[in-house]
Amino acid sequence: MNTFCAAHNAALETGQCGGRPEVSWTRELRMLRQGGLLIYPTETFYALGCLATDHSAVERVFTAKGRSRKKTVPLVVSSWAMVEKFLRLSRVARALAKTFWPGPLSIVTDVDESISALARDGAGQAAVRMTPHPVARILCELAEAPLVSSSANFSGGAPVCAPQDLDAGLVRLSGAMVIDAEPWPRGGLPSTLVKPADGRALRVLREGAVRVSELTAQGYEIV
Repeated sequence: MNTFCAAHNAALETGQCGGRPEVSWTRELRMLRQGGLLIYPTETFYALGCLATDHSAVERVFTAKGRSRKKTVPLVVSSWAMVEKFLRLSRVARALAKTFWPGPLSIVTDVDESISALARDGAGQAAVRMTPHPVARILCELAEAPLVSSSANFSGGAPVCAPQDLDAGLVRLSGAMVIDAEPWPRGGLPSTLVKPADGRALRVLREGAVRVSELTAQGYEIV
């Protein structure tokens, strides 16, 4: 586990994020459960999201961003218990996840039908990662469901790492509650997106924070 993940896990275990105790997340949790949207920090960038099981809320994410319905939206989970409940990992995907999660590696995998169809492709799969960020993990854990984690910018725009850089138009249009608790996203590269193929073969759909060299070092073949 890298230093970033270890520090964020420590914050989660102590129930502290930016000086806020876990019991202070009542408003945010209520917002999620009532079908609202949140703009929250992740390990890479700020995300616009909602409960992935709330189809109407997921629709509003698409509308606010101006995102094509032909594209799905990425998801985050918070724990292995959530993985078992909502994901249907293949043997290869599970081995990959055990190596790189929590962390910025999104894996295309079969998911439960309770996940909104807008987050699933035609084969019933979604791009999912286990986030190490304490804010995202706490929200996800308290909500007891995966969260949509689409970058908090209009479609085609640049992602942001600080709350003051969020597009006021997106905040207004989405009606999202903005969470400015630290730690803020570290920025840099987005999550790497992979799709397991046969054996230990992987298709890299987007190279990002996890480098291809790290995947091949673990014995995976890139196709």
